[in-house]
Amino acid sequence: MRKSIENLGISEELRGYAWDRPPVEPINGVRVSVSDLNGFCPTRRDIYLKYVLKEKPQVNAYMLRGLACHKVIRETITALKKAVYSGCESGEEIIDNFYGDVSIPEKICGDIGVKPDYCIRLYRVLVIQAAAKVDEVLSKYPDADAENIVGLAFPPFMERKIDGSPVGLSKNLSLDVFTPHSIIMDFKTGVEKYEHMLSLTGYALALEADDETDINFGFVIYIRFGRSVQFVQKEFVVGDELRREFIEVRDEIAELIESGIDPGKPAQCPKYCSFSGVCNEGSC
Repeated sequence: MRKSIENLGISEELRGYAWDRPPVEPINGVRVSVSDLNGFCPTRRDIYLKYVLKEKPQVNAYMLRGLACHKVIRETITALKKAVYSGCESGEEIIDNFYGDVSIPEKICGDIGVKPDYCIRLYRVLVIQAAAKVDEVLSKYPDADAENIVGLAFPPFMERKIDGSPVGLSKNLSLDVFTPHSIIMDFKTGVEKYEHMLSLTGYALALEADDETDINFGFVIYIRFGRSVQFVQKEFVVGDELRREFIEVRDEIAELIESGIDPGKPAQCPKYCSFSGVCNEGSC
């Protein structure tokens, strides 16, 4: 991927820290969520309903399971880090202390209101992978202390908070994973979509504006539940084409909201759109 950076380059005027001048500078005072870029509705009527008519989205099972998985990843890694700092410094100890104790996913799923089956499977895979990573670190650095084990075995930042307002996004963004190596990551439980790269590009520009640093690489990690839990990694360079497309979509959404004009229903509503009940109220 580093060769891609060298070959393609990333224009300075498309970096997030160029937020005070076109094309990155927002075209109006509208600030939107990164999730608005995912393009559920072909006509963007979901945007109109959310921001103009102030309709509340209907949370569906698909969204709830995704939320539960995100929380399990975040809280499991946090708990594992705390355990290492408290003296749990081998893979065997991690397995003994965490694998059989599924209170973390059970509580999260209970609070959200979804069945815990998928999240328990995800949780146990995370525990096994963490145990293997800790043992890998110790085999390479036998004298490593807790601080070094945590630093080498786990992501440096989980759920990084970002102010996206300088680049036309929400003031309170939450990124799944940020590392100090110009890399950002996002977890998804649904089908692979091009828009997921676009959303992560939005995070990249917001982080560049917030920290005045370069973000060059993005990883969208899809969680697949089959006979086993798999993590399918989509990696990409946050290059000029994606940055321009993010700005174009952001501006299109901002103009739609500012105009207040109903773009109309699509020919067919997407299956998981959280506003389908509003658009199809009273229909069979």
